[in-house]
Amino acid sequence: MGNARPNLIAALLICALSACAQVSQKRDMALERATEEEYRHLADDIYLWKPCTRSEAEAYAAEADGLAALRAASCYLFLVIEETDDEATRLIDAKRGRSLAESALRTDPENGGAHYLAAYLTALEAQNDRVRGLSLVPIIEKEALAAAKYHPKVDHGGPDRMLGGLYLRAPGLPVSVGDSAKAVVHYRRARDYDPDYPENRLGLIEALMADDELKEACDELREFLTEMPPHDRAETTWTKALGLMKRLCEDLEFE
Repeated sequence: MGNARPNLIAALLICALSACAQVSQKRDMALERATEEEYRHLADDIYLWKPCTRSEAEAYAAEADGLAALRAASCYLFLVIEETDDEATRLIDAKRGRSLAESALRTDPENGGAHYLAAYLTALEAQNDRVRGLSLVPIIEKEALAAAKYHPKVDHGGPDRMLGGLYLRAPGLPVSVGDSAKAVVHYRRARDYDPDYPENRLGLIEALMADDELKEACDELREFLTEMPPHDRAETTWTKALGLMKRLCEDLEFE
């Protein structure tokens, strides 16, 4: 996957280098002091996407406490997405990370960040295991629903964005849980948690199209494009494309 992040996820924080350094130092100090019970209140700081080495992941995994397990799970998530090209190694890392996230949940069953990590790592396990992939969908759904219950705002509405993508792309009943109407519901929630996060908006548009809600999809797309102007060099093309889209959406009103 490299640096092109999966559609469901992006960085938790963008800021100037100096501000980032200060935030990181404060976060590290807070996590060092955190007890297991207090850690759920630091769920936004579960180290999503923080660069991590394999040796660091293994060192955290060797510690016998829930906080270290959560850190280790986040490390393995980073390794699977950003550092590993070999499918077999990605599968091993995803399984290891998922096991660690589940270990953290045994300490704190209501930790939404841990549920989110468990859901994401299970999804990566499914992606890298063509034989068992579909059988893991109920686990992804269960953990993502728990994450949405306990910490819906983590990763820009990530739990509902994950559920939206799951319902949108999975096969429908009786094979699996696919349901375009459910996808719309969860993408709407993700958008409401963070309307400025592009993947929430684009996911909702795609789900509306799949559910044949074309007029609303057009309205969402028009608003999204209007709020995201192009660079100067592309302005003429952008304006033309926006005009065509408006014509298309207006035509739908009369069907």
